[in-house]
Amino acid sequence: MDPLPQSSFIPKQALSARSHTSMGLFTLLSLLIFVASLFAAGAVFGYGLLLQNQLTQKDSMLKTAEGAFEPGTIQDLVRLDARMNQSRTLISKHVSPSALFAFLSSITLERVQLIFFDYTLQPDGSGALTLAGVADTFSSVALQSDQFGASKLLRDVVFSGVNATEGGKIGFSVGTTIDSSYILYSRNLSGSTPPPPSPQ
Repeated sequence: MDPLPQSSFIPKQALSARSHTSMGLFTLLSLLIFVASLFAAGAVFGYGLLLQNQLTQKDSMLKTAEGAFEPGTIQDLVRLDARMNQSRTLISKHVSPSALFAFLSSITLERVQLIFFDYTLQPDGSGALTLAGVADTFSSVALQSDQFGASKLLRDVVFSGVNATEGGKIGFSVGTTIDSSYILYSRNLSGSTPPPPSPQ
């Protein structure tokens, strides 16, 4: 006779032990991540408060520094600085033709007399000179031409109209250009104008 099958529903081993262990590990890992997120959120919030506090302090310091200066005084200083800069610009570009007379006196020979003077300021800052004069002899005119030509401050010196006058003198005309550096007011004011060549 065949033995009867055992119909016991009691499991021989605990089947839920492994499932319980894996479930506990997942829960622990989730809990750690949650706690770390809370710490990170707290750190970010605290850092934001620190930055806000520093910003407030710096804003207060800036207002204190601004209060130390009077706005009216600052505006006056700004206007004064603008006027000084404008004055420097005007002086640096201003010309002083009066320096030409001392220069012409130094290079004009004793036997030559200048009787006409015309000065025109050129766009490049140089000065165009037109002169007329009389001399005792033709040789004096030639020497005067050499004197003007030897000057480093004069350019394009042209003598013309050399002829005898009714009084026995020799008349002539001169056209030339003088270097702009010599006639600048700032150079004459500071005494840095190059000295004219001495007469020969």
